[in-house]
Amino acid sequence: MTAVLRWTARIHKWLALFVGIQIVLWVAGGAMMSLLDIDRVHGDHHVAPPPVVDLGIADAIPVARAVEAAGLSGPVRSVTLMPWLGRAVYQVEARSGDSALVDAHRGERLTPISEETAIALAEAFHLGDLPAQSVDYLEAATTEYRGAPLPAWRVNFDDGDGTSLYYGAETGLLTSRRNDEWRLFDFVWMLHIMGYQDRDDFNTIWLQGFALFSLVTVFAGLLLLFIRMRRSLLVALSQAQAKPRT
Repeated sequence: MTAVLRWTARIHKWLALFVGIQIVLWVAGGAMMSLLDIDRVHGDHHVAPPPVVDLGIADAIPVARAVEAAGLSGPVRSVTLMPWLGRAVYQVEARSGDSALVDAHRGERLTPISEETAIALAEAFHLGDLPAQSVDYLEAATTEYRGAPLPAWRVNFDDGDGTSLYYGAETGLLTSRRNDEWRLFDFVWMLHIMGYQDRDDFNTIWLQGFALFSLVTVFAGLLLLFIRMRRSLLVALSQAQAKPRT
């Protein structure tokens, strides 16, 4: 039993040293994410109420004409009539994922959008009268903007929260909302899942390995606790039996 205790203590000690930092990051990261207001992480407090727009359905062009004006290749998956910058538009989406906007009354294709249009969309979506601070054109994914359509316009606001709104250049639609609280949440999430490359993979070899080692550490600690409690109990019983009776 002494040999088992010694080896169990060694395993527990060295594994605890190996995985201890990551365990602290897991616990601290979970606490941090639970404390952050998810609505602020999503930037909901900077979203203006949607305007009321008369879609003028009775005067809208036929769907077939909108599909033709969109000029997308391949079969069409859906056609949606929706408001966009104060006008009625058709969003035509192909099965390939390509998308285009067509003016629902004039039959004019509105995408891809220009920098000026991206700014107008962002300022209409952002709560308040604060103008856009800067605009960037993205042709490749970044740590902040990933898994979303490219190319894209990033419109930045100096609103105290570092808000950035992303619009697909080819789709004319809002694709992502980012702010400083989201960036903090995303960084903590990266540490939590150990997804250091794309920050979205929950099944990384790092996470699986450290989770396994952490589980072994816990079981080694429980075994160590059981062995020591058992030994303490046996010592106490031996002392009780050896005590002379009066």
